[in-house]
Amino acid sequence: MEEKDKELKEKSKEEVKKEEKKQEKITQNKELKKEEPKFQKVDKKETKKKEEKNKSGKQNKKAWIPTVITVIIVLLVAALLTVMIVTSSAPKKSLEALFTNLKAGDFEKAGQYLSGDIGLLTEGLDEETQKLLFDKLNWKINKVTEKDENNAEIELSVTTKDFQAIINSYVKKALDAVKGTITGNESTESFSSQEFEKYFIEELKNEEIETTTITTTVNAVKEDKQWKIVSDEALVEALLPGLQETVNSLS
Repeated sequence: MEEKDKELKEKSKEEVKKEEKKQEKITQNKELKKEEPKFQKVDKKETKKKEEKNKSGKQNKKAWIPTVITVIIVLLVAALLTVMIVTSSAPKKSLEALFTNLKAGDFEKAGQYLSGDIGLLTEGLDEETQKLLFDKLNWKINKVTEKDENNAEIELSVTTKDFQAIINSYVKKALDAVKGTITGNESTESFSSQEFEKYFIEELKNEEIETTTITTTVNAVKEDKQWKIVSDEALVEALLPGLQETVNSLS
C-alpha cells in the first residue's frame, strides 16, 4: 500500500509539473500574441509609407529633370541668339539701312550709315540724277565676317543698273553731239555741264539698259558704338558696277 501511495504521489507531482509547464506555455503564447501583431502592424504601415514616399520622390524627380533640362537649353539658345544678333548682324543692319535709303533717294539719311563722305557716290550730280542712280538697286547679304570688335567685312550680291553700259552710251551721245557741233561750225563752248548731264539722265532713264549682278565685299567699321559702311572704292564698285573701270579706260 505504501508503494502504491508513493507512486500516486509521484504521478501527481509529474502531472502538476506538466500542468504548470502547459500553463506557462499558454501564458507565453498569449503574451506573444498581444505584442507581436502590434509591432508587425506598425512596421508594415511605416514600411508602406516609406516605400510610397520614395516612389513618389523618384517620380517627381523624373518629372522635373526633363523640365529643368528644357529650360537650360532654351536659355542657352536665347543667349546664343542674342550674341549673334548683337555681334554678327549689326554690320548687316547698317548696310541694309544704307542701301534702303539710297534706293529711296534719301541721301541725307543714308549718310548716317556711312564712314566717309557720300559725295564719293554722288559728287557733281543734282537731286534728280541722284534719285535715278539706285532706283533699281537690289541686294542679298551672303556673309558677315567680324575681323575684330571694330572692323568687319560684308560679302554681298548686288543687282543694279549696268553703269558700264550707261557710261558707254552716254559718252557716245556726248561725242556725237560734239561732232555735230564741229561739223556745223559751232563752238563746243555752247555745251554746258547741264547739257552733258541731260544725256546722262536720259541713259539712267533708258529702259533698254539692263541690270547687272556682281558679288563683292564691302568694309564696315564701328564708330561711336555704331557700325558704319566704309565709303571707299569697294562700295563704289558695289553700287556703281563697271563705272570706275569705264571711266579709267576713257581717260
